[in-house]
Amino acid sequence: MNKFVIGAVVICVSTLLVEGLFAHNRYTGEVQFVTSERCAECHQLQHASWQQTLHPKIFRPVKSDDDILGDFSKPDPAVTFKKEDIKFVVGSKWEQVYVHMVDGEYYPLTAKWMVMQKKWVPYKVNDWKETPMTKQCNGCHTTGFDPATGKFTEFGVGCESCHGPGSRHVAHRQQEQSSVCALCHSNARATNLKLGADIVRSVAPSVCGQCHTRGKNGESESIPAGTFDFPVNNTPGDDFTQNYKQKVAKNDTEQKYWWGFGISKDRHQEFADWNNSKHAKALANLQASDMPRSPSCSKSKRDDKCMNCHSTDYHLAKEGMKPTLETAKYGVTCVSCHEPHGLDKQAHDEYENKCGNCHLANFSSRFGAAAKKSHAPCPADKVTCADCHMPRTVKTGGFFSLRNHAFRIVPPQASLQEAIPNSCQNSDCHKDKPLAWAIKEFDRHYPRAADELRQVNTN
Repeated sequence: MNKFVIGAVVICVSTLLVEGLFAHNRYTGEVQFVTSERCAECHQLQHASWQQTLHPKIFRPVKSDDDILGDFSKPDPAVTFKKEDIKFVVGSKWEQVYVHMVDGEYYPLTAKWMVMQKKWVPYKVNDWKETPMTKQCNGCHTTGFDPATGKFTEFGVGCESCHGPGSRHVAHRQQEQSSVCALCHSNARATNLKLGADIVRSVAPSVCGQCHTRGKNGESESIPAGTFDFPVNNTPGDDFTQNYKQKVAKNDTEQKYWWGFGISKDRHQEFADWNNSKHAKALANLQASDMPRSPSCSKSKRDDKCMNCHSTDYHLAKEGMKPTLETAKYGVTCVSCHEPHGLDKQAHDEYENKCGNCHLANFSSRFGAAAKKSHAPCPADKVTCADCHMPRTVKTGGFFSLRNHAFRIVPPQASLQEAIPNSCQNSDCHKDKPLAWAIKEFDRHYPRAADELRQVNTN
């Protein structure tokens, strides 16, 4: 054989072996974050939709003046900095906080812009130095945060915030497509499946809850408890609450974060709100009872089909892979209503009624049934389920703009006792009516319901 041909073959084989070695290193080495841009190479649809959500905009560097929503066209006494001082922005819908770096740390500037109210307000004027974002914000506002160094791999909430580090997932896909790997792996996909999941795919509420809750970290790998305002060294989908001290209603004696009515009054508490809801207990209640209690269910006995409404892991599983009543894990979790990539725009589309998928529209409420009244006194084309069952009790952007996730009606009487916004007046229907009118009308339609609702909401 010609020595040049032999040399070429040797070089080719050597190259293949080197490439194979690198492929094995990528496959067997410690998992690494690869950023959302790498995910977009295969998941173009999800990536494009995700870019239109609020998650990637929650913390980002300023690339153009369009990123800064605040009005600098006229002086404002609250604004003591210049537009060019802003290096990073936090938020884009309700309010926007401005950030710069001091001695290698991210700190907020001393005024923020209320996006919906179109005005400036002072922000941490005297205590901005007590708000280092590395310890108070970045674990949830960035992707790939390392608590040991304070560094991260990506601004904003990217793919790997919910799916975990993606390097092994990428390596597997390369292995499936690589002719080099095919020399030894005749069926790379089957091999990969035997080795287990290479990326987190979970409908667990803890995936969202790791950031949509308030608290302090517990002791973890030489990191002292209480160092960070978010869970650390946590894998998405794992039960982060085991090593995290949540701020819950019973510990909030000053009612800074919770109303006395047992419903959240501050943002970033959706998980804790949900955890006290019947949605969270939907599967457990089904598993513990032989008879469904919901008037929207026509079945006389429970079976696996009941889990279409009672279990998210059943509802979203592919045919042939659905869990049984005994093996299902979760009730009605976040992704039952919120498509996480924004593909259906449900995350902030309050007028698409997903409640009707499980709750029949015209059944009588237990409070109105005795008087043979309709479920709600308001015309169905004027209100949504959320207007009554998810009233706006949470303040952000300078007003009560966010809905509670406890899925509980707040009667007008509670506003008189606790000053909490109620279900009747904080939607667009009766906000112009006095509180006394709302109390009277609520009691007329739902006799004796207010006291019972209060008892339910505070237990």
